[in-house]
Amino acid sequence: MVEVRTYMSRELNDEVVKRSEELDMSKSEYMRLLASLDIAVQRYQELTTYINLLHNRINEFHETLGIYATPLEDVPIINFN
Repeated sequence: MVEVRTYMSRELNDEVVKRSEELDMSKSEYMRLLASLDIAVQRYQELTTYINLLHNRINEFHETLGIYATPLEDVPIINFN
């Protein structure tokens, strides 16, 4: 493990402490899980982007070949920006 120091406002720290207590976990464990969640969301976004690109490419092939295929529904992309 690597020690990481974070600086945050007192209000944010109080909220983190409150939430970690509600979940019955340490503040460190809460921060680790929060970081893991962020990374998982980023990977999900990359995967859904790839799926959408692949789906579009397949549709282009179908159009070029004159093949009709039932379109798949769009894959939603989570965007927190």
